[in-house]
Amino acid sequence: MATAETIFRRFEQVAGLYPNNVALGYKVNEHYETLCYQRLLQKVNCCVTGLKKLGIKAGDKVAIFSKNRPEWIKLDLALNKIGAISVPIHTSFSPKLIKYVINNSGAKYLAVGDYYSKYQEIKNEVNLEQVITFNRIEWQEGLIFFDDLIKEEPDNEEPADFEVCTIIYTSGTTGEPKGVMLTNNNFISNIEAATKYVPYTAKDIFLSFLPLSHVLERSGGYYGVLFYGGAIYFATSRQTLSEDIKKVRPTIMVSVPMIFEKVYDKIMDKVRAQTPFKQRLFFKALDVSRAYLNANKNNSPLKSILKISYYFADKFIISKIRNNLGGRLKFTISGGASLNPSIARFFETTGIKILEGYGLTETSPIIAVNPVNDYKFGSVGKVVKGVELKIAEDKEILVKGPNVMKGYYNNEIANTEAFKDSWFKTGDLGYLDKEGYLTIIGRKKEMIVTSNGKNINPVGLELALQESKYITQAMVMGEKQKYLSALIVPDFEELKIYAESNNIQMEMFELIKSQVVHDLLAEEICNQLKNFPDNEQIRKFIVLDREFSEEREELTPTLKLRRNMIMSNL
Repeated sequence: MATAETIFRRFEQVAGLYPNNVALGYKVNEHYETLCYQRLLQKVNCCVTGLKKLGIKAGDKVAIFSKNRPEWIKLDLALNKIGAISVPIHTSFSPKLIKYVINNSGAKYLAVGDYYSKYQEIKNEVNLEQVITFNRIEWQEGLIFFDDLIKEEPDNEEPADFEVCTIIYTSGTTGEPKGVMLTNNNFISNIEAATKYVPYTAKDIFLSFLPLSHVLERSGGYYGVLFYGGAIYFATSRQTLSEDIKKVRPTIMVSVPMIFEKVYDKIMDKVRAQTPFKQRLFFKALDVSRAYLNANKNNSPLKSILKISYYFADKFIISKIRNNLGGRLKFTISGGASLNPSIARFFETTGIKILEGYGLTETSPIIAVNPVNDYKFGSVGKVVKGVELKIAEDKEILVKGPNVMKGYYNNEIANTEAFKDSWFKTGDLGYLDKEGYLTIIGRKKEMIVTSNGKNINPVGLELALQESKYITQAMVMGEKQKYLSALIVPDFEELKIYAESNNIQMEMFELIKSQVVHDLLAEEICNQLKNFPDNEQIRKFIVLDREFSEEREELTPTLKLRRNMIMSNL
């Protein structure tokens, strides 16, 4: 019988090809230290021995509850060699959801990082055989310190042949999390297909900041990198991202739209703080860059004046934006939610490509992605090879292929509902254009049906609203109502600047409740939605005094809105 390809086997092969390449980079006292492939493989094999001595065997489920760090990857690869099943838990999950995942998956072991206090809240409500800690905890007996596991002799046995390698619980915008069973082949086939459009190399450097517990980072920012001999550097947090980018200087980044939006907002804030003359210079530089890029795209002859103008615009203005993002980004990948095309166009003008893709946890995750040299803004790209896609009569996207999950763990009702004649129902609405590019219309469950029967996609409206410098987040509502309304989270810094420039002396809590701010935001909403039809205009809105957050379970790990939870909280 042929040996099955597994994630560990693929990693082992690459470690043999690139033994001295940097595999992982991590901070120690604010400076990055590195671990090469050869050393990482050795540590993983030592970890395997330690795990086996604990009694972990093929088929056992081990939950991992930690932020991104080298131990996460070492443990995951060691479990894969044994044939055990990893069960990642999102660090933003509440103790109630952590308990649900552990109990529902049947995990008997838990590895925990910086969130031991969350586990303590539910430790008497779960039945675990052993808890492994990534940080040494002296005051608690009975815990296994992870570093002690890798002091063992390296395991020399053959890796296990097995199918299901992980159960990832969907954070879901609605309902209870479902455990998605993904196989070694799901990941391997999907990465091979996706990298035909978005190539990774052994020279690439990635900055990892999306949670490894989410399938987008697991595949695009971890397995995909190690399969080609690239380097993964861990950011400390989203708050230190701008500092970490400058230190690591990545060549590729996997991100979500909200991160790009925040970077864009910071750039524009700096521009608006400049003198009118410098502002005009900045926007003129963008115009020159756009003209230069369009001429190159269309293979048009470049006039000498355009070449010279572009040289100076890039050298003195535009290159500064790239340098603030490390200076050597080849491209970035955006997934997890819809990206505003205007944001993508802005970054293209600065010399940074954002390639939007589409997928779900259940599809390992990539269904479609924009090819690096043939991308189309507003679309999520072309369907990757090996994946079949069709559009149902109601415009729902249906897929089948080697990337589609084994099924939902311990949930036959959900499995029955998820498939139609062997096609997986994504729950998303979309269409394919004549060139084969896929465009997402919206999430089927999120579509608003007003009392007069109009179907409205709230996401498009929310993206448009968030283009305003005064609006950070927005949630549009109107199910079975005569008109649409919205929850608006203002940009508090911009409101502060507005108040100061207009000599308005109020505390922030007073300002957001004031008629002045209401009128300002009403005007912004009208301007942002002026190109939308009458039935998609916002008639009423409420200004909130805080942002939607993961901690309150109002956002998924990829920062999509969990609408029901937001409504429940507010």
